[in-house]
Amino acid sequence: MKRNRTALLVLVILFAIGAAACSSGGGNNGEGSSGGSNGKKVDVVWWFPAKEQEAAMKQIADNFNKKQDKINLKVQLNAGADYYTKLQTTLAAKNGPDIMWMNGPNFPKFQSKGFLLKYDELIERDGFSMADFPDALVKLYSKDGVYGMPKDYDTIGLFYNKELFDKAGVPYPTEKWTWEDLRNAAKKLTIGSGDKTTQWGIAVPASTQEVIYPFFVQNGVKPMSDDRTSLQYDSPEGIEAIQFLYDLMYKDKSSPDGQYMTDNDPTQLFQSGKVAMIMNGSWMAKPYYDVLKDKVDVQFMPIEKTKGNIIHGVAWVANANTKHKDETWEVIKYLGSKEVAMLQADSGTVIPALKGTQDAWVKALPMNLKIFTESAEFATPYPTAFDPEWETTVATHLTNIWLNKESPADGMKKVTEEANALLSAAK
Repeated sequence: MKRNRTALLVLVILFAIGAAACSSGGGNNGEGSSGGSNGKKVDVVWWFPAKEQEAAMKQIADNFNKKQDKINLKVQLNAGADYYTKLQTTLAAKNGPDIMWMNGPNFPKFQSKGFLLKYDELIERDGFSMADFPDALVKLYSKDGVYGMPKDYDTIGLFYNKELFDKAGVPYPTEKWTWEDLRNAAKKLTIGSGDKTTQWGIAVPASTQEVIYPFFVQNGVKPMSDDRTSLQYDSPEGIEAIQFLYDLMYKDKSSPDGQYMTDNDPTQLFQSGKVAMIMNGSWMAKPYYDVLKDKVDVQFMPIEKTKGNIIHGVAWVANANTKHKDETWEVIKYLGSKEVAMLQADSGTVIPALKGTQDAWVKALPMNLKIFTESAEFATPYPTAFDPEWETTVATHLTNIWLNKESPADGMKKVTEEANALLSAAK
């Protein structure tokens, strides 16, 4: 989730929007809340950053509000790469929404600062069962107690444009594809005119979740040590994985290079038919289908030394300083309900975290979506650590490699040295 720095004016506007959002409904400052004791509904403000899920989130809020005479759920989209920065700023001021979208990498930071409400007392009071969710996701948002209601989970797949494969006479990807199969197909699907490439076989952006970590685990490299204190990205297997991706850009030229993918969104290149294959998460199945319809399908990630994939999940967390704890908890419980899970599944939005609801998502679109739920069986959890700053180091050197400013070997050596120093200091 990279983005260019924008002008100070934009930041000012964003903070103004955030402040307006806080003051317009619920949150800790309580402005805009209608109380409850006077018979009016209590506003509970709910933030999420995913534009592609806006329709589903609004439908969930509408459904909840139709059943309520005490709570008014106000859903607010806060899209953008600075979502967590904005969230941290407003929570540090003891303000902000009552309920927030949270991911695994950012959870340790927000929890350690005391920003989040612990659910244990409320869970026990109401007899709510967290056993209905995958244990790995519950643990991802737990530390001395439970802080997150699992929303969904995701794994990574190889999306491909069937029309471009057919035109090139290249067989579709199979579950037995190796890295070499991927490489050969990408070459055959790359088309040029003079010195200009008009179609690439694949796009491999420097995205850790969708590209880097899956290739690491396929080559036997853990994204992080079990005790969360070190990386081994400079191992021969780690360098080999990065070199493979680098060669797709700068040797085979079957992928746009780093600068081109900085200037041109790889997702849009795939949706416009300029790229034949792209690795992306299960959350992109519906957006891709909405644009490409029956031209798009998806397959397991290619195999190298072993099958490999990355699993991650989002959770709903609550503001520790909410003035409406009971009402906020009522909404949190609803967000963890089967009704909400099925709404997300039936619309093809995301794979719901609630056990027993995944089949509806698999059947929601005419694509090979089962590869995502089956990949969860052998996937490695997305790496997290107490100090998320280590990811900045990773991103910096991956960017340098993708821009051809560092070699894969040099970049991975620097990543490992610098990130390990941060992780060791934070343990």
